[in-house]
Amino acid sequence: MSLGGFISKIVVSVTKTTFQFNKTLDVLIARFKDSCPPTSELIALIAQKNQINGALQQIQQKIIILNKIASTSEAVVDGVKAGVTIIKAIPIPTSVPPGVGIPVSIINMFSDALDTLGTMIDKEEGSLDSIPEALDLISKDVGEVITKLNEFDVAINDCAENDPGLNEDDLTAASESIDLNFVEVLTDEQLELLLKEPPGLLYGDYYLRLNYINSEFSFDKKQVTAQNKESVPPPGEFYKAGAPIEMLYGDKSFSSSNLVLVDEMKWLIDTKDLIFPPPEPAEDPMKAILKLNQVLILTAIFGAGQEEAEELYEIAWDLSQNKGWWRWKYNDIITDAFDNGKTILEQSVAFIGDEWKEGLVMLDSTIKTLFLGDLENEGEIKVYLSLLKFQGKALYEEANKVGGNYNWHSRRWDEDDKFLNTPDARLYPYSERLAVANESIYNDATIGQDFLDLRPIMHRRKRRWQAIFEVANYLSLKNPKIRFNDPLAEYFISKEIGYNTPIVNGINVIGNSETPITEDELISLYELEKEIVIEWWMYNADHQATPPITANGVWSDGFYSNLDSYAKTQVMLKLLTALGISWYNLDAEKISEFPFWGITWENTQIFNDYNDPNRNLDPSDKWYFAFGKNGLPVPTGS
Repeated sequence: MSLGGFISKIVVSVTKTTFQFNKTLDVLIARFKDSCPPTSELIALIAQKNQINGALQQIQQKIIILNKIASTSEAVVDGVKAGVTIIKAIPIPTSVPPGVGIPVSIINMFSDALDTLGTMIDKEEGSLDSIPEALDLISKDVGEVITKLNEFDVAINDCAENDPGLNEDDLTAASESIDLNFVEVLTDEQLELLLKEPPGLLYGDYYLRLNYINSEFSFDKKQVTAQNKESVPPPGEFYKAGAPIEMLYGDKSFSSSNLVLVDEMKWLIDTKDLIFPPPEPAEDPMKAILKLNQVLILTAIFGAGQEEAEELYEIAWDLSQNKGWWRWKYNDIITDAFDNGKTILEQSVAFIGDEWKEGLVMLDSTIKTLFLGDLENEGEIKVYLSLLKFQGKALYEEANKVGGNYNWHSRRWDEDDKFLNTPDARLYPYSERLAVANESIYNDATIGQDFLDLRPIMHRRKRRWQAIFEVANYLSLKNPKIRFNDPLAEYFISKEIGYNTPIVNGINVIGNSETPITEDELISLYELEKEIVIEWWMYNADHQATPPITANGVWSDGFYSNLDSYAKTQVMLKLLTALGISWYNLDAEKISEFPFWGITWENTQIFNDYNDPNRNLDPSDKWYFAFGKNGLPVPTGS
């Protein structure tokens, strides 16, 4: 058969397929016309969407051959750009709803035709000039399907957001319904591990990562992003210092599986040169021309150092171009520039300078000066800079998650008492240091004469900045390449909340000359932890159950049978965070056997276990205390 004959065959099969698509999507969309379907039906529709996208991958890879080969000819560029839309328009429902699926024969016919067509083009057995004509013929039909497919996806996401009966397990179950023949051999869970572990999943010239986008619902949206491999710091294997960062962003979805999101990103990478216009020039010439004056303003008026001023200028320039993180202020900047008789860039510089003075802009250059000044290798600096920012952001977000709303006046979270009931021992001192740095609620006497000059620094110490200081302190204790200094360190000591004084459950752990913690301190921590746990159990247990039990397996039969073992686990986790892994490896096993835990041995047999937290518990119990369970590492002994 000639090349023209195969192209005709493709046109016929796509026309048939898009006709069926339109019928199918009309039926699916109609289910959302008056109201959202019930939860069980919505789950089935989500599974159907995932199956559609899974089946799509078979055909996508074959169309790549056609588009990439055709793109070598200038005569077909326009046609190829129109034809790329085919790929997103081939969901192929073959089962749900009954009676409106696409026959598998149509899928196979289309796939076989593409296989043969790709082979013929490879052998140059026809003219590429006929390809754009074929793509023009089918682009209109394909466009209609794309519109309906997008409408279907929007309807699913809208209903998923507002369905109180839908949970993460439902979405997982729907994701697992995908036929893995279409997505190679990885399970959804295996893929998630690869995507979450730095540097990510390598595909072509990009590392793929999975991001969760917070929402007000019980489950979050997911999005796969891709970053060019040369810009990903170690453990990325291809890192080149100074390489520009290129990011690709996949769709955000409540209902798509990791497998589907990765396949969509792989397709985006494979076809990006056909879809996206060439990049703009590396730098606007005006950016360099105007830089000197604005950097001088940032140093002279706002007090920034040279490196800080240059970084602030970069942020302000992006804002003036309606780009970057601060772009949400762009419309206000335009209005203020008009009112103040300034250019948009001048107003952007003034705004970013003010935000920086208020402590609301964190600069890489400031973090480097404070904590990484001893490093000279640019690769190492980037790695540790990323580590500090990542862990600082994680601590800040954990505080927001546990503590609820944040009060800007008091610099406290509404429920910061909950910080005592968490294994992360950093939260309580982080919160307390942030609060005592609030210069606006102290007069000169309460600040202290020795610290009055620190008022400007206290004023700038906001949540994100203090989180960076907290993690820098913890990391510096383990890694000599990170140095720690804080202008407020002595002030915090004066308020009895100094760095490196471990604080667990609100108690300063001082220890003695021989050990960081004494038995008396440990007894106090454990008794306080039991009170915290009992109160927690009262508010979280299902009191209709026998015995009353919480969602994570803590229960009471009247004697708090596994609450004590749960409390002992929590104390050990908190001490691990507060005193560090080195102490834990040396001493955790020894203190876990202190006499007050209530175990008395005689002739290698337990003689008395009245106070033993594991008393009357079977080792299979969820909270049976043992190293290696519930996040407790096994101490190495050295």
